[in-house]
Amino acid sequence: MATDYERLILNENPDAVVITTTSGEIVHWSPAAVAMFGYSRELASGQRLQELIAPADLREAAGQRLAAALDTGAATYEAVHWRQGGSLFNLDVSVRRIAGEPPVVLWAFKDVTDLKLLRDVKFVEGKYLVLLESTPDATLMVNPAGRIVLANGQAERLFGYLPGELRGQSVDTLLPSRFGKAHVGHRANYFAHPRTRSMGAGLELYGLRKDGTEFPVEISLSPLATDEGTVVMSAVRDISGRKKAEQKFRGLLESAPDAMVIVDRTGVIVLVNSQAERLFGHSKEYLLGKSVDVLVPDRLRARHPALRTGFFADPRPRAMGEGQELFGLRSDGTEFPVEISLSPLETEDGVLVSSAIRDITDRRVIERALHEKNLELQSAAAAKDRFLATMSHELRTPMNAIIGYTGTLMMRLAGPLTPDQARQLGIIQSSAKHLLSLINDLLDLAKIESDKREVMMEDVDVDAVIEEVTTSLRPLADKKGIRFRLEKSADLPPLRTDRRAFSQIVINLVGNAIKFTESGEVVVKARRDVVGQNASRIVSVKDTGCGISPENLQRLFQAFTQLDSSSTRRHEGTGLGLYLSQKLAALIGGRLTCDSSVGVGSTFELSLPE
Repeated sequence: MATDYERLILNENPDAVVITTTSGEIVHWSPAAVAMFGYSRELASGQRLQELIAPADLREAAGQRLAAALDTGAATYEAVHWRQGGSLFNLDVSVRRIAGEPPVVLWAFKDVTDLKLLRDVKFVEGKYLVLLESTPDATLMVNPAGRIVLANGQAERLFGYLPGELRGQSVDTLLPSRFGKAHVGHRANYFAHPRTRSMGAGLELYGLRKDGTEFPVEISLSPLATDEGTVVMSAVRDISGRKKAEQKFRGLLESAPDAMVIVDRTGVIVLVNSQAERLFGHSKEYLLGKSVDVLVPDRLRARHPALRTGFFADPRPRAMGEGQELFGLRSDGTEFPVEISLSPLETEDGVLVSSAIRDITDRRVIERALHEKNLELQSAAAAKDRFLATMSHELRTPMNAIIGYTGTLMMRLAGPLTPDQARQLGIIQSSAKHLLSLINDLLDLAKIESDKREVMMEDVDVDAVIEEVTTSLRPLADKKGIRFRLEKSADLPPLRTDRRAFSQIVINLVGNAIKFTESGEVVVKARRDVVGQNASRIVSVKDTGCGISPENLQRLFQAFTQLDSSSTRRHEGTGLGLYLSQKLAALIGGRLTCDSSVGVGSTFELSLPE
């Protein structure tokens, strides 16, 4: 039982006096302890001392000091503890083991916060004041109790304080009240494990000016060991301008029609828009800080790092995975085809990659339908070609027989013919030849469009072929009373081409010229043109016929097209001649063109490279 004298010492001592069991449970809590720590005697009684006054990260050390005092009988040290409400302060602590039944532990606490601050200020000013004033950022030095030991001019101007006004104040003064309680715990944790790092990584941090205005900040922390203990150096940067730019950029991002995902060099997602949330089914909060692989199916993730490395090695706008099928992965595990465009994004933190992602599921459905329809069309075209080829052969045989037998009859080998019989046989023969010409055109068309028309390249005497054609067609011109001229080139070498195709083109051009010319002349001319290193052979057929209007020129080379489609047209034809001629010209590497004026005539030119 303590005497009145002993009670007087325990209760009237200006230092906080606490008695605990050897396990740390409080059995006496002096009035000075109530004043110092803020806990009433009733609230403190029975609680473990280190859990009541030591920050969580320092409780282990407090327990070790208690164990040392029990072993040696006494201990003296300096520590940082906190008051009710969370503010930290510096204490000189004396611990003594008191023998008895049961034994107890006597604790004496003396507040040395102001004294410690003076020692820190004196030491830091002498060694670091000039250095801190030369740094571009606002810089604060804070001791473990959270008191500002030193603030450079940049910090004073940033927070709106007069020179020297911040010294000795709690650093919590520079934080909005909503961060104060959490900051005490963060600060205690930092001093327990001091290292260089950014403060509040991933959090929105704000500073508080003297006039009460808030502003966004970025804070870097560095521990600094001094003779008076460890202080933390905080570099504070106002990032209001950056935040405004980010807000503007976020607005642009939200207005983008596609899902936008921005990723850093390591593949971590740093920004997404609402479209990305809807497309992938994840919230922004879930995606930020996650690897972009969460949006990629498992079977495709192995190749993703290499693609990302390739982009950062050569950052430029491009399509991702060109030539490959790309798929996204929704939150429900379903996959969907995507199209991804990548763009580099320069930031203060380095190059990021901006990915515009588009769901192309509907496009794939349409593409498949078009592919299937194309297959159907190709099958129908092949069937048509087979039909034309087969029927042309089947029809050509009897038509040749009709023409042959009609010619025999007209030669009167089987006996004499009356004038009417001869005239009717002539009509039959003419009609049969016209039909055979149609069948031959259909056969050639089927071969060309089914890629079965073989090209037989050989050295061809162009003048000789033209002369053969004009000789066979001259009687038609003579019959109509039009002049027919051939202008041959002199001593030109043979041209390597397909003789049959070349001859057929010339026949069609000359035949058309004679057919559509009622008076005047038809001129066939061959020449050689040289442009630079390129030489070509030109065959032109010029007539003085009715000519072709500009609107009809556009459909001149279409299949089965007759420019005069009226029921009273004067000239027969299938509308295949020029179409086949153009196809044959392309087949042998040439080009067929036409220049025409209504009422003046037309000039067709076949150009073949040498």
